[in-house]
Amino acid sequence: MPRIFKNEAALTPEYIPSKLPYREEQLKELETYFSGFLENPGSMYPKVILIGRPGSGKTVTSRKFGNYVMQSSKVVRYVHVSCFLNRTLISVLKDVGLQLNIPVPKRGFSTEEMLKILLDVVKEKNIYAIITLDDVFHLVNNSGPHALGTLIRLGEEYVSRGDKYRFGIVLISQDLTFRDQLDRSSQSSLGNAIIRFEPYTKDQIFEILLSRAQEALMDGAYDEEILEMIADVAGVDEWQSNDHRGDARYAIDILWRSAKIAEMRGSDRILPEHVREAIKNTLRGIRSEELRMLPLHEKIFLLAIVRSLMKNPNSPYIPFGTAENEYQILCEQYNEEPRKHTQLWEYLKDLNMKGFVETRTSSRGMRGRTTLISIPSEPLATLEEELRKIVGGELGT
Repeated sequence: MPRIFKNEAALTPEYIPSKLPYREEQLKELETYFSGFLENPGSMYPKVILIGRPGSGKTVTSRKFGNYVMQSSKVVRYVHVSCFLNRTLISVLKDVGLQLNIPVPKRGFSTEEMLKILLDVVKEKNIYAIITLDDVFHLVNNSGPHALGTLIRLGEEYVSRGDKYRFGIVLISQDLTFRDQLDRSSQSSLGNAIIRFEPYTKDQIFEILLSRAQEALMDGAYDEEILEMIADVAGVDEWQSNDHRGDARYAIDILWRSAKIAEMRGSDRILPEHVREAIKNTLRGIRSEELRMLPLHEKIFLLAIVRSLMKNPNSPYIPFGTAENEYQILCEQYNEEPRKHTQLWEYLKDLNMKGFVETRTSSRGMRGRTTLISIPSEPLATLEEELRKIVGGELGT
């Protein structure tokens, strides 16, 4: 089989590239905001907000900054918490503790007790850390603004005890809506240090793809026209406001899928037909890694929703009961014990909160009141195929 990849990891969402095209300025701003804390740990309490559309480079810039922190300071540590995965205060605290090598109890402790454990051990071990809360709006939407307010004031707890500032904080979000939900005291404490990430233009997307392709793909496995083709789809022009454009993560995913398709077809280079197929089969608003993070039966229930909608192409919505029936069929096919009705309701609420589905209550034309479900923003066939692959891989089918 012809080789396409030399370092496939360079096209994954977790990869931190050696260069960050068009985000050097934002990275420098981050370094400047935290320079005092890094030079003299405990002397100040820096707090910075990164805002921008999905795929605009916020996460990779913050992780690149994390590498800088670990290289430039022998004292200060860097902690990166995904609030997409950790949507409660106690879950965030546990993740912080684990990353700081603090033994944290898995269960049986309240949030207040967990806070006390962290506060005490951090002081006892003389720990300083910069904590990044990625997609922080998930924490606020799920647990309320008081959860974030508690974390913001966490750094001030030590000073009130006569100690130094132990933490700096980076908050990542798509906009500032989460800040507006905080109480006045927390807003004041958070401050106004904001770094903005604009959507990438087509030319910028091309440069990013070229940089990644040079790291990930064999020489001769691609040409610049292929990268321009992807950039034309994913990049944004100044006059455009499409929410799905200017997304480097989407562009990199298309390049990775194009390379995989070329590999599967036995080609030694990526052709335009491979890119077209990849574009057709790439999700836009929903990330594949987000799907993988869902519990198994929540994935199966989402697949049931997708299939129910595909079976009713003339209606944008399907009743909850229809999805539940399809879920029962899928569980039988996968040889899985179906979850109870109440658990499916919890799954639906979670899927709605994460933006995977839209829900509304039925009105005229239906007996009684029932919850209606829709997926308006994704191609159903693509989403179904992605879910089938993920669920099948998890179950070994």
